[in-house]
Amino acid sequence: MSYAQYSSTSGIYQQAAYVQAASELGDRFISTSAAHFVDAYFSAAPDAGPPPKVDDAALFRISQFTVETSMYDPLIAALKPAVAKNWSFVNTSAHDDPDSTFIHNTPVKPDITLYGSTPPSNDNVCRSCDAELFLELKTDPADDPFEDTDDGVVPRSSASGRDTRGQVITYLNAMQASQLRTHTFGALIIANHCRLFRLTRSALEVTERFDYTTSPLLVKFLWRLSHAAPDVRGLDTTFGKITAEDPDASRARELLDAIGKPLWSVTIGDRSFYVSHPFTRAHYLPVGRGTRCFVAVETETNRICILKDTWRVDGYHPEGEVYARLKEKQVRNIPNVIVARDVGGRYHRCGADAYPSSWRKCKAEAIRCHEHYRLVLDVVGRPLVAFGSTHELVKCMLDALQAHCDAWTEAGVEHRDISAGNIILVVEEGITRGLLIDWELSRYYDDDGPRAYERTGTRQFMSAQLSLATEPQAHELADDLESFLLVMLWVAVLYAPGTMAAKARADRLKIFEDANPEPKRLLICNGASTVGYYNLASAHFEHLLGMLLDGFKDRYQVRLRMDRSAPLSTAHLESHAWMMETLRHVLADETWRALKDAGELQPISTEASGRGSEELSEAQI
Repeated sequence: MSYAQYSSTSGIYQQAAYVQAASELGDRFISTSAAHFVDAYFSAAPDAGPPPKVDDAALFRISQFTVETSMYDPLIAALKPAVAKNWSFVNTSAHDDPDSTFIHNTPVKPDITLYGSTPPSNDNVCRSCDAELFLELKTDPADDPFEDTDDGVVPRSSASGRDTRGQVITYLNAMQASQLRTHTFGALIIANHCRLFRLTRSALEVTERFDYTTSPLLVKFLWRLSHAAPDVRGLDTTFGKITAEDPDASRARELLDAIGKPLWSVTIGDRSFYVSHPFTRAHYLPVGRGTRCFVAVETETNRICILKDTWRVDGYHPEGEVYARLKEKQVRNIPNVIVARDVGGRYHRCGADAYPSSWRKCKAEAIRCHEHYRLVLDVVGRPLVAFGSTHELVKCMLDALQAHCDAWTEAGVEHRDISAGNIILVVEEGITRGLLIDWELSRYYDDDGPRAYERTGTRQFMSAQLSLATEPQAHELADDLESFLLVMLWVAVLYAPGTMAAKARADRLKIFEDANPEPKRLLICNGASTVGYYNLASAHFEHLLGMLLDGFKDRYQVRLRMDRSAPLSTAHLESHAWMMETLRHVLADETWRALKDAGELQPISTEASGRGSEELSEAQI
């Protein structure tokens, strides 16, 4: 499958963003009738009265149009009475939203966008950050992304159906990623039929199709949506917007560098914090944990800290509980928790168990339950890639490895998600130290159940062995150790100074980004010879990477050996000792310590995949 921005396969014109969005959802679809959908989410609005009458004849005429662009403005005029006063439909079909490049760096431009009564956030015609709903229009029934069957609504396998499905997902996701939301709504009109959608962190809900020219359901849906309370519409009202004139927040604005920017207050237990925009990107994916991290200021003390807002996976230990266990066992090189707890409330839990039996699940086992959760840490570090030198980078990797070792041997906790984003750098008394964070997918030794055999981690840094597995496989210590190596290799390619050609750098990045794990296996099998192509400014860092690659290649070389009976040297990967001693040995070199080769984004000739280091799709965690 081509992932160029636009490509043609078997005569079907497709956009890579739609292909990727459809892939991210997999089979996580839940369906019901449109009537049930509307009544389940929107009670009648007594103050607004019954839904108004619209011109059914006009709707029928519009449904007969064969040119899609001819439908937009007439439909807006016909549906205008169906929304609350000061709400408006806008034809956004010719206007990209430049701030919505969340999937494959592609901006969205829904055919019609519905805005509420709040003032616009910017001057864009298409504003995902303000949208309450999108309407996508089609004229060809072959573009319907779903089929109605006796077993519920199921995804159509055709290329046109997949692309429309991905299109719907990108629009819903753009709203979700650019706003503080628990869920988003959308609608698709194909000729005279309509489907309604609701996206949560667990799945996409889709209705059976209905004839909007004869049924009042579309008007009823729009009327009730536009008169519903903000939390019913999907806005996360646990974030309280702070006005620019609020004197109590003036110091927080200074500390957060948020002068002229949005500011919110959020309460966790008995503690309250101010936050502005998040600095992470994991919430750009349509389903999954949707983690947002904010630099925060505690309202009572003006202490600066980190607030993590996430949808934790049901069945895993809450991260605050894991930190408590680690602290009890005196695990080194981890931050302290200020407060942590579930948000709670109707719209802050989603998943298969949140639906009555009348709702149909396409594949119930694929739909994980998520609980909205917040945690505050007492440190504000800088990202791993902002290292002052490659010597400092490796020293901080050793610190994180020490935390992993303590957790493994003293606390009985397996981290299982080592990535470049889960190691941060902090300065204490003039010394830079690495901290290992993000323990939300960790497992205790004494845990029972199938969770022990799930694949967890970040795609770029997941071990080749786990990535290659077609059947459930236990997550071993060697998998996490390999992830530490892959993090260093990835950082070396993208951020370590050197003279590698831009095209060669892009090619090596693809090894990490590729959904096919075979190139990653070959990278490790080739051992130290691979690193010779990196041309790093630090020969010491190159030498270390070569030694580590040679130490891991026997995990995979059984496939290459002629003598299958020859013993493989992997015993050193059954503990942390070999890797930690290797790092300590090379760090003792004073010449390397004196080298000033700070981390800086290196040039690449083409974008590797359109995605950064983000979590796996929910199907893989």
